[in-house]
Amino acid sequence: MSSLGERIQTLVKGPQFAWWVGHVVLLICTLFYLPYWLTFRYSAGAHWYTRAFLGAILSYGVVVYKSFPEIQFNAQFLQAAFTEENTLYFLMAIYWWRSTPMLAPLIPYAVFAIFNALTFVRTNILALVSGDANTAQASSLSKTIESIVDNNHNVAMSAVALFEIVGVMGSLILGALTFQSSFLSPIVYAFFLRFRYFFNPHTRSAFTLLQARLDGLVLNNPKVPPQALKAYSMAQRALVQFGRAAVQQPGAQVPPVPAPAQ
Repeated sequence: MSSLGERIQTLVKGPQFAWWVGHVVLLICTLFYLPYWLTFRYSAGAHWYTRAFLGAILSYGVVVYKSFPEIQFNAQFLQAAFTEENTLYFLMAIYWWRSTPMLAPLIPYAVFAIFNALTFVRTNILALVSGDANTAQASSLSKTIESIVDNNHNVAMSAVALFEIVGVMGSLILGALTFQSSFLSPIVYAFFLRFRYFFNPHTRSAFTLLQARLDGLVLNNPKVPPQALKAYSMAQRALVQFGRAAVQQPGAQVPPVPAPAQ
């Protein structure tokens, strides 16, 4: 069996270690940025914000590179690349990196980073001590981490999908209306959410849940004036038309877009 030093050297030379480091950097810098956001000193903490997204760019860049090691300038390659969620998150990380600092865009990346970093610790770092005296402790910790990830992953992914729609988009719209961020950001993010809708079941479930709740609040409320009901229906139809401009993978079935309430 190889020595601990040799196993560490093998681990740190692999691209997956760089992927893990990116997630750790993202988490640490997000934690350092949080006090600035809580005290409304967004610009003062901008360096932590940009470093956090540099970590995200590193992590997702590794995944994209491993998925598409050879860049090809043809329609089939571009379609495959731009319908891969990791590519979308990589491109959005670059966009956020150069955008006005906001906490909301960091939250989904941070949640993903928690699960990815924990999984790497369990499957790789703890494996380094598999031949040493503390193997029993490492095995116990590995099982604990596995239980935490398995028991919370789906709930966390559903919460992230909902937050991306309400929290991130809401922050972008509010920022644009108050001239705190670019008017382009909500538009760019709307296209990102459309991709997410077609290729992620958690996002589809989140949209369905939101539509049901909004329909209940608006359509079943006798206090809502007819003009508001009409505006609500028009807005739903506009969103459905936008959503139906589907982005399809070759041979993939595109899920139906929820029809607007009548």
